[in-house]
Amino acid sequence: MRKLLLVGLFLLGCYLMSVAHAQVTIRVAHFYDPAAGPAHQMNLKWLEKVKEGFEKANPGIKVEFEWIKWDELDLKSLRDFRAGISHDVIYSSPQYYGLHSVAKDLLDLSPYIEKWSKETLEDFTWSPVWTSAFPWGIPLGIHTRTIVYRRDLYEKVGLDPNKTPENLEELVEYSKKLTQDTDGDGKTDIYGLGMYFGPSRATIELYFAPYLWHFDGELWDKETKKATFASEAGIKAAQFLFDLIYTHKVTPEWSMSGTYDDVILLSFLGEKLAQAEGYGSYWIGPLEEKGWIKGLFPPTPEGQALIADVYPTPTKYKAQFTNAWNISIHALSEHPDESFKFIEYMIQPELLYEYPDAGLPVRLSLWDRPEFKTPFYQKWQIAARNGRPMPPTAHYGDLADTVAACLQEIFAAKAPIPETLKKFEDEYNSKFAGE
Repeated sequence: MRKLLLVGLFLLGCYLMSVAHAQVTIRVAHFYDPAAGPAHQMNLKWLEKVKEGFEKANPGIKVEFEWIKWDELDLKSLRDFRAGISHDVIYSSPQYYGLHSVAKDLLDLSPYIEKWSKETLEDFTWSPVWTSAFPWGIPLGIHTRTIVYRRDLYEKVGLDPNKTPENLEELVEYSKKLTQDTDGDGKTDIYGLGMYFGPSRATIELYFAPYLWHFDGELWDKETKKATFASEAGIKAAQFLFDLIYTHKVTPEWSMSGTYDDVILLSFLGEKLAQAEGYGSYWIGPLEEKGWIKGLFPPTPEGQALIADVYPTPTKYKAQFTNAWNISIHALSEHPDESFKFIEYMIQPELLYEYPDAGLPVRLSLWDRPEFKTPFYQKWQIAARNGRPMPPTAHYGDLADTVAACLQEIFAAKAPIPETLKKFEDEYNSKFAGE
């Protein structure tokens, strides 16, 4: 009897050891802080739902969350890689992929993606956010920008609110008509076109780059790894923006100060702007709260643009900066296969549709839903399809700061455009060319 008991205990021990051995725990690093308000709480709730469903479908894999401040995620990944500290699944930003590609702290996902069906791959690759993400991450949604405008003000000055500018000449013409001195005191009360040229990455991403692209220029050359924003195209782009402020007087001088949110979102909602460039897809909700659109946030098939509407930037390529939160695997992960299995579960269409922070749908098949067939969202889809990423330089932050400082000197001090662009480009290249 005693012998049988010992055998039983031995077999039970073996069983428990085998179960423990089979159990894998992966850590998912995110930035959603429940103390940061309802938006973070909604996204955390969505992650909990993904975790619960994944663990139920994969009983041998447990998921633990780890929190990292949103603007520290990429830098922590890099620092921890150098220190030998591992993570598994981690949120990442495409603006840092230049650094990640040099450091190799994120796993190249190509071997996993090669196993995808053609249909699944095409469901993601229609948008430029895929190009900016792969092979270091997979996009979870799309954030892009358009020009938002007041339909009622269009009618007031004799413009058809269903016919928006098709090119830069019309953009200036419309903006002049929309710039108004409503109380007759000789001062402008409503500006025709809001822009932002403050000390922020928004300046290069949403205001300088789209016009540089229009004139067939680039911010940075990927072959020489040198900044190229002082080209003839850069001069034309800076001159066009300068003229909006000082020649056409359709853009306020206060566009050079304050924050992006203050100058664009709050000024448009505060009725100081008839149109605002660089209006993000993450700001559709405030239009609904204002009552200027109805049934568009969240999107419904009956959604309508009432007072406010949008149109893609009327440049040659209709290209605006387009990005996304991506999901990646840390290169030191001890469980890369299980981590990718979690990612594949996470990016199922129905789950991505419910992801509050996704922005616009990253999977093309989701755009077939009736709520995204409204004219309002069809214009957002054009913007998403034509969007472009920022250059994949390891020094993107320095490039963005350099261009913002350069434009501030041109606009605020009225410094000569060609010479000033060249001076700042030379300064950047003297430090970072070739890297």
